Amino acid sequence: MGPALRLPLCGLILTAPLAAFAWCEAPRKLEPIASDDFLNGLARWRLEAEDERAVVTAANGVLDIATPAGLSLWWRQPLSGDYAIRFTALALPAPATAGALAGRLSDLNMFWNALEADGSEPYPRSGKFGGYDTLPTYYAGFGANGNTTTRLRLYDGSQRRLLTGYADGPIAEPGEQPMTPQTRLHAGQTLTVEIFSRQPTPADPVHLRWRAGSNELFTRADANPRLHGYFALRTTASRLQIRDFQVLQCR
Repeated sequence: MGPALRLPLCGLILTAPLAAFAWCEAPRKLEPIASDDFLNGLARWRLEAEDERAVVTAANGVLDIATPAGLSLWWRQPLSGDYAIRFTALALPAPATAGALAGRLSDLNMFWNALEADGSEPYPRSGKFGGYDTLPTYYAGFGANGNTTTRLRLYDGSQRRLLTGYADGPIAEPGEQPMTPQTRLHAGQTLTVEIFSRQPTPADPVHLRWRAGSNELFTRADANPRLHGYFALRTTASRLQIRDFQVLQCR
């Protein structure tokens, strides 16, 4: 794997959604290929919940997730080519069912470009976090571990490898940067998340960009990148509200 490329939090600012990057040069353009307005239930998603008390609804334009334990929600459509995922998220206090963790803000997380080692669709799992250790995928955990870490990992099918990240001092791993307001969840603050996945080129080897609001927190230029697969929202002991989910492709 190539080294992580780290950009400062004060880096490139989007003046319009999905506008400020050169991945989709003319005459190609980004076009919506799929979306969910969260008006008609969860037909486009597959739920894996560790605890049966988890409540997930999609109505009135909002995907509402309230769970006392691990939960993954898989978008049923595989993604490939040069594509972008975009949605808005609001973190709310974890539900009372989370017990000692009730009330916390935590774990706006996601898997993407996930496929089993044989190239097949991810098989159903229990929703427990450790159950995904064998699934090759990228993983971002924003405001995880009780809002004390924001990390990018690569799962290679046998281990979870930290690529780069931010963490509060006592739990920081070697090479991680300190957490900042831009790398944390904030109560009542809606956040736009954007993931870009593309075929690298000699002129631009970056194949992955991950943005939270106006801050580009993660980029990668790996020698053997993961470029297609499945996407999932992931969380634990939390409550999240997701809106305006879109998949766009450069065509």
